[in-house]
Amino acid sequence: MRASLGRWVGQDPARQMMGMAAPFLILGAALMLLSMVLGASSSPSLQSASQGARAPAPYLLAAGFILLAVALVLRLRNGPRKPPRPDTSQLSSHLGNTTLFGSQLDSAMGDLVAVPAGRPLRPPAQMWNTQVFRDIEWRRFELVCAALFAQAGFEARTESHGPDGGGDIWLYSGHKEGPAALVRCKHRPGKKVALAEVREFHQLMRAHQVLRGTFANSGTFTAEAREFAKANGINAMDRLGLLALISQRTMQQKEDLLQLAYQDEYWRPTCARCGTPMVERRARKRGRTFWGCVDYPQCDFMLPVSKA
Repeated sequence: MRASLGRWVGQDPARQMMGMAAPFLILGAALMLLSMVLGASSSPSLQSASQGARAPAPYLLAAGFILLAVALVLRLRNGPRKPPRPDTSQLSSHLGNTTLFGSQLDSAMGDLVAVPAGRPLRPPAQMWNTQVFRDIEWRRFELVCAALFAQAGFEARTESHGPDGGGDIWLYSGHKEGPAALVRCKHRPGKKVALAEVREFHQLMRAHQVLRGTFANSGTFTAEAREFAKANGINAMDRLGLLALISQRTMQQKEDLLQLAYQDEYWRPTCARCGTPMVERRARKRGRTFWGCVDYPQCDFMLPVSKA
């Protein structure tokens, strides 16, 4: 009953009125026809029944026609009903969603068709600014961060956890056994890193007895996350902090970083499982585009396509 009610609420109001009118019209017409059949009989009892059947018929027909008139008014006022938008929440609820894959994805989205090679949304930036972070994909951001800290004389070893999990950069120096510092990268332009994520990074530092840590984020931090980082000796470096650090490099170093950022197809995301560039695909029935692995169906990792 709850499911039926949900379907009823989600229907077109004009269609609802038409559905309500149908029983009145059918019953009224049936009683009218029955009265005509019974009235043709010579039996007094059948003729009396004919009159009883005829009595409510006009009222039922009138109610049905009134509901039809209301449905017509609603249809003229609202125009033809638009088809419902496809439910693609499972594709774009969060990066790296793996809820629908393989035959499940085919049945939910229809046949998959290849989309011509994409192009960047805008020309590459000619100098370092926040546009660079918005232009590049998640893996390219991690590589830029690794190169940035390697320019300070560290040996940078990266460990990527995928587009949603970010990546860790272990910094080594020749004067210390083990990692000298740890950098966590999160590529989230326009979004904030929460307190729980900074806490997790702090626990990783303590587990490896690393005293120096930097949380590099292409977006920003919540106030709680920034306060926790400050209290625990973590450098919370947002997009402006990264740009400030880049500005301290030499002209050649800044140019090298910019070339790395915009090298090749910098906008095409990397598959978190295979480490290869992904291809844009479209579901034939639903029309939704998304990034899929080139090795599909062997690898069914996918990402939503970002829109400017």
